[in-house]
Amino acid sequence: MMRPEGETGLSRAGRKKKPKTTKPERSRGRGTLVFITIVVVVVAAAAYILSQPPSEPGATGQVAPDFNLRIVTEDGLSDQSLRLSSFRGKVVVIEFMVSWCAACREMAPAVEYLALKYQGQDVVFISVAGTQRGATAESTAEFIRQYHATWTHVLDTENSVFASYRVEATPTYFVIDRSGKILSRFQGAVATDAFASAIDLALS
Repeated sequence: MMRPEGETGLSRAGRKKKPKTTKPERSRGRGTLVFITIVVVVVAAAAYILSQPPSEPGATGQVAPDFNLRIVTEDGLSDQSLRLSSFRGKVVVIEFMVSWCAACREMAPAVEYLALKYQGQDVVFISVAGTQRGATAESTAEFIRQYHATWTHVLDTENSVFASYRVEATPTYFVIDRSGKILSRFQGAVATDAFASAIDLALS
């Protein structure tokens, strides 16, 4: 049975169309701005890091370059050798010196005093003797005899350890902490109190 046309028309007209609801869209512009800001910050941070010069060997805070050198005694060059890394867990004081160096001679009594002061306290004193300008194992042995040095001396025959620590003048001193990192660096004559303070800091 077909419905009258009027009824059909009324039924269509009577239907109320539901208003369309639209969800608020997130601002695309704001999201893009946040993304760009993050990218800019990351790029700037990376550029800053890359622009910084790399830390040089022998600089404070860096792991002390390892070495293995023959020991010099008052009798001359021995067959025994010393490796720096074997003292990991102890505080190590390294002196770079040359037998003819006037400042090294001036500092010898102070180094001897400190070596005796910290004896038995996990502190090791090592002098790396260079061979610049004619210095030899024999002249280093004479230095040890003259100053009654009780701490250990080793001979840097090729001066390669001097180069790895970037030592340009003697004496130069390094205080290395128990983890093997360089805590302090001094050049030239150093006041005993300042030297002792650096060692105490490494021991603490």
